[in-house]
Amino acid sequence: MNLEVEEHVRKNVPWSKLPTHIKQILSNSKNYERYIVNFSIQNQLRFRGNLVRNVFKDEKRYYERVIEFSKTRFMLFPYHLADMIVKGLRITPFNYYISVVEQLMQAEKSYDTLPNFTAADCLRLLGIGRNEYIELINKSRSNRGRLFGKRNVRILLPQVPVNIHIEPWWRVEVGLVLEEDIKLVNESELAIIDKLIDLGSQNAGDLNYEVVLSLYKKGLIYLDVPITAADRIQVPPLQGFVMNRILGDYFETLLYKIFVSIDDHTTVGELATVLEVDTELVKQAVSLYCRLQFARKLNLDTEQEKSRRHPSWSNQPIPDESPPVDITPLTLNLPLTPNSPPLLSTPSSELPPSDSLNNSPNSNHNNNQSAGLRVAFLFDSALTAFLMMGNLSPGLKRHAVTMFEVGKLQHEGLDSFLAELEKVSAMDSDGEGEARRFFDHAVILRSTILALRKLGGPGLDLIRLESLNSLDEAACQRLLKRKYRLLITMAPIAREVRISPLSIMPPALLGPSNPEINSLWFRMFLYYITGYGPPSLLLAKGTELKRLPRMFLGFSRLLLTSWLHEPAVIPIGNILYVNASLQFAPVLIQGFGVHQAAETEILPFPFKTASTSSKIGKPNPEVNLPLSKHPAISSLSELLDFHHNCGYLTFANIGVLDFGRPQGEASQVHLRESSKSTHPGGIKPAKMEPRSISSEKVTSHKINAVELKLQSPVETHFAVTPVEGGSQRSSPTNGFTSQDCTTLLQEELDQLDNKATETSVAPLDRVDFVEQLLSPTEDHVGIFCRLEDAPTKEEVEEAKVKTANQDESIRNWTILDCHFGVPLFDADANTKICDAIISGGLAEEESLEKLMESSKKLGTVLLDFISQCQYFSGENMEIMKRGKLVPLPRRCLVFDNGRVSEWSGK
Repeated sequence: MNLEVEEHVRKNVPWSKLPTHIKQILSNSKNYERYIVNFSIQNQLRFRGNLVRNVFKDEKRYYERVIEFSKTRFMLFPYHLADMIVKGLRITPFNYYISVVEQLMQAEKSYDTLPNFTAADCLRLLGIGRNEYIELINKSRSNRGRLFGKRNVRILLPQVPVNIHIEPWWRVEVGLVLEEDIKLVNESELAIIDKLIDLGSQNAGDLNYEVVLSLYKKGLIYLDVPITAADRIQVPPLQGFVMNRILGDYFETLLYKIFVSIDDHTTVGELATVLEVDTELVKQAVSLYCRLQFARKLNLDTEQEKSRRHPSWSNQPIPDESPPVDITPLTLNLPLTPNSPPLLSTPSSELPPSDSLNNSPNSNHNNNQSAGLRVAFLFDSALTAFLMMGNLSPGLKRHAVTMFEVGKLQHEGLDSFLAELEKVSAMDSDGEGEARRFFDHAVILRSTILALRKLGGPGLDLIRLESLNSLDEAACQRLLKRKYRLLITMAPIAREVRISPLSIMPPALLGPSNPEINSLWFRMFLYYITGYGPPSLLLAKGTELKRLPRMFLGFSRLLLTSWLHEPAVIPIGNILYVNASLQFAPVLIQGFGVHQAAETEILPFPFKTASTSSKIGKPNPEVNLPLSKHPAISSLSELLDFHHNCGYLTFANIGVLDFGRPQGEASQVHLRESSKSTHPGGIKPAKMEPRSISSEKVTSHKINAVELKLQSPVETHFAVTPVEGGSQRSSPTNGFTSQDCTTLLQEELDQLDNKATETSVAPLDRVDFVEQLLSPTEDHVGIFCRLEDAPTKEEVEEAKVKTANQDESIRNWTILDCHFGVPLFDADANTKICDAIISGGLAEEESLEKLMESSKKLGTVLLDFISQCQYFSGENMEIMKRGKLVPLPRRCLVFDNGRVSEWSGK
């Protein structure tokens, strides 16, 4: 449905007062009336007080259609319409869910068909969970009894509701009571029914608990959970939540939005203002939370009200505002394994309590300026999957479910969460593969939380990024600005996670501040700026490879990264399988090893200097690391702001020396002009020009538009296996053999001798696009050096001197990627980064202000680079919504020999 039309229906705007453009969309008033009826039924609107009353005349039939539609879609029972449905149609929540489960069993659908909240409510009222449903299905298949051609599954379902949780502040309402019902009640039950009829609804705490429960099971009363705009609620770790599927209806969407937005200090009315949602809808959502025990209302009863409570409630477990009983204090002493790392296995008894963390000396300067604002640690769903799938601790799964479904774990619940993580850190750490990975993430997460809590202020919240994305961008920014002074992300963030709501701050963000940074564009950008990187080919969606691109000759392993997926290493013989992925998304292919898969190392930043080392009072081992001297770092230092942000650089040893871009050449993007390349308006570009990013350190200049030609790789880089007597059976060390390739290579080598002779007689025409390959014989020549870059004798001598002065270990490594945030997979990098945030000044106001400035600059330069890769100079770029959606590549791009250019297809 059109959002504008929906908004006018909610505001009860009649046809005569609709704007002209809305009338044009609907064509006539009859279409608007049908739209009103459908929208009202789908969104379970009340008949009275809405436009549907003017269109649909039969109120009872309208509510029947609401129930029919809700059952078909397995939606929640409309508790906000209980007064009309229970009293008017005599359909209680129990009867409603019995019909839903019966419908599900008749169709023999799986239990996962039920949406999450519907399944949780069925479990609460019917006592039917996943195991019970499977048992019922098995019984129904063995039951031969049929009713009107269908299996009679109704006899297998419960006849009365199970005992449910009732709180004293809930309201008891009378349902539809007939004369036949009166004959089935005793005197106590009849007295309460008369009281409800004469005096109206009553607080459950004022009535006899056993009598209220008995009347509820007989379906003569129903319970209302009243919520006002002034109420505050708390969301503890979830119990009884069923993780099935998301339906996507209006109310479920609202439930998840409120989950991630609400906290103990925000009233329901304030939350409605932040989200810009009708207050009544927020009340309905919060009421359901309390009904399902996913939340509890704070400031419930005064001592005077408790004293008036019926004596029968004295023996009932009534939850209060104290923490749940299963929360383990941080003073719990657990045995530590001898092999546990010192930082990650610090006993809880040696840690300061959460209150003392808020008053730590390091946080005084933050409390003065940002009193009342918290710090948020942002994570993605991958972290919750590690915690749930690892089977690390029984109590840990409940917190992981809360982090995933609620989308947030507040500071008040961190003590319990840390206690569960502490049990994991005390476990035996022996393990390999995925099991070890789950264990490491849990243990490092604990040390990260303990470190970040030292930042002070009201506390630390853990927030799932995907839950923030459920909010519209404006609401997300209002929420973050209202509650937080600093955001810190985990690293790496999954590429499918959208981070655009965080691109405009305050609050400041230690992490990727622009959505383009979390895409493949950023990896190409790193190579473009530095001139270093593995041979890379970014293929646009729909491209089809028919042969191995020449730039990957000699490699035995390739690194494949689809647009929204994690990278994977494949043998070069499987290169054509990439065509399947290219049908759906762009793919980045990179050379990743000659004899074996490349080694990788990470280098965390900010890099410590002598001043910061003396300030922290620790040695400075980083300055001696070879990777810290890599020339790519100096090229990136200005744009990436290694001093005020945190994260890590990934370097790879792909088995080939990387000499970078030719000295003195500016970074540019070269696009090939095509006869089919036109402006969006149909105008062909007059001339193709290479374009470069405007920077103080980069000077733009033009070069001739010639097609770049590859030389063949140096043979000694890739093969060391001796070939005896011209034997055809000897295999190259990269493991890739092909008779066709052998024949083709022999033909090309034969042609090289003839072409070399012709070159010595007549000069080569550089505009000629004939394929020519040269095989360099000197070690200083890059394996993918292009024809026009063949060095002179002077350059050869200069390169030899420069190479002799460089550290051999540096030349073996090239930059692969960069991620911002706090890594949870490497204990050493995590410790250094957390130390920089807590003691290195990254969380100080001055540093955060500089970070925001540098983030804006990086975003601007990155967008300029993407524009250069997409469009010719002067071409209209308004179709790319800059800063809103990350554009997909329009052209196939290649990075090789230090340059980014359009791929020629060979």
